Amino acid sequence: MADDVHDVDAADDPGARGGLTVRDKVAQRLAVHAARLTDGVHPHSAGLNKITGRELPRATVSIAGDRARVEVSIAVAWPAPVVDVGAAVQRNVVDALRTYAALTVDRVDVAVDAVLPAATPSRTVQ
Repeated sequence: MADDVHDVDAADDPGARGGLTVRDKVAQRLAVHAARLTDGVHPHSAGLNKITGRELPRATVSIAGDRARVEVSIAVAWPAPVVDVGAAVQRNVVDALRTYAALTVDRVDVAVDAVLPAATPSRTVQ
């Protein structure tokens, strides 16, 4: 029996049809979303940051070709282990950018810009 061999036409090859360009803003939103989904990270904005829209988490992404460098700022609630939360943010951001943007992430720097007080149970007045 002869093996059935098919020649692949260049037009049938998905890689030959075009390219993928991921803009910095798209990668930034992916990084922020990945940080938000990380256990221990809390949304936070205070003072002028509420007016200027600089809430946490936030990210800055620099892309060169298919490589990215990321800076993420987060808020963590006390008494969460800051180092563990930061490492989890790094993993989640790398995974999100690799999976959804096909980027190779060279570095993810995580800054904890706020440590929030532990949530206190609310009291009800009877």
